Amino acid sequence: MLQISTDNSGNTMGGRTTLADLAQFSFNDRDSQTMNIYQADDILRRDWRDELVDVEMEYALGVSATFKDGTKLHVAAWADCCDGSGCKHCRGY
Repeated sequence: MLQISTDNSGNTMGGRTTLADLAQFSFNDRDSQTMNIYQADDILRRDWRDELVDVEMEYALGVSATFKDGTKLHVAAWADCCDGSGCKHCRGY
């Protein structure tokens, strides 16, 4: 099951549906236990690159994205990035 939440308290656009609300749909069919932070970051940067202000990653916890409308999306991603054989993210460490 995917653990995901939005923070609309910083919404500067005034609409009911925010960018963070819409960005949740980029993670359909994903699971927090099998997704790593790099995969979550790749999804956000691919689907929302023009609307992102910042993306913060914390290993073994997840990713937080801030959008241009002031809203935030938090996506839990707990999986290791690879099997230790040296992927492009951790180089085997």
